[in-house]
Amino acid sequence: MEVYSAGSVLPEGSLPRWQVVEDFIAFIREANELLQKEIDLSPANQLVTNVISRLFLQLRSRYLPEEVQAVLSSEYIQAHQRQLQDKLSEAEFLTELSDSRQACQTKDSVLDAVKSLPNWPVYIALVKRELDALRRFTDTSRQTERSPIVFVGSGPMPLSPMILHLFSGVEVVCLEKDIVAYEASRTLLEHMEFAAKVRVVLENGANFDYGSYNRIFVASLVRNKQAVLEQISRTASDSLVAMRTAEGMKQIMYEAIDEEDLRSQGWHIVGRTQPDEGLVINSTLFLKHKGLE
Repeated sequence: MEVYSAGSVLPEGSLPRWQVVEDFIAFIREANELLQKEIDLSPANQLVTNVISRLFLQLRSRYLPEEVQAVLSSEYIQAHQRQLQDKLSEAEFLTELSDSRQACQTKDSVLDAVKSLPNWPVYIALVKRELDALRRFTDTSRQTERSPIVFVGSGPMPLSPMILHLFSGVEVVCLEKDIVAYEASRTLLEHMEFAAKVRVVLENGANFDYGSYNRIFVASLVRNKQAVLEQISRTASDSLVAMRTAEGMKQIMYEAIDEEDLRSQGWHIVGRTQPDEGLVINSTLFLKHKGLE
């Protein structure tokens, strides 16, 4: 669930709307307190579903940089942002797990069931933008174009890896460290007859040997991004890494990457995709290690 509509545009030259800022912080407090209290964060819990839907609606709005800074630097957000992200991540995981299992139970085409999910067109837009950018930053030789892609943190409903395969025609190797997500995604891909081309490996991305791969995607919900990047630099320092991140107010939902830290660790940002006015909320950074641009 990494993508949502951008919403309306503020008039140029607008001043920060302090009441909006205060109301948003109050709502985040309300949402976080509910999510911390509820034991069941699955789609079956209507209270949780409603509050997350309200959060998505809030994030559809456009905010001035001053408003984003005021919210993200508030004392409450600073103290509770990580625990809120953890709960949102858990709720998203449970939604994907439910979708994955339900798709496997359909009597019709499992691929059609997956394509009918509300997020399918969203991920189509996201992955298409990433692949368009990826082709600009990689060797266009036939060998590179046909080489497998690694996707770190594919989850129980691996929409991005599926679409990467459908668009590129190459094998995608999914790294998933959670055993429940691993089993659910493998079962789903077997039902879809994708298992030969979208392969799931039970592995922590911080331990995997990337030496055979030159194109690596890292999902926005991967928490140990720093450890993953260190492992990539050790085992496949000439690879191109597509790292999903979040900008602006969306950092409340998803962990943002500190670009200065990346540079200090020898990573060069060779390109990026931007959110658009329609579906895509995340940006994606394309990274190469020092001296390999």
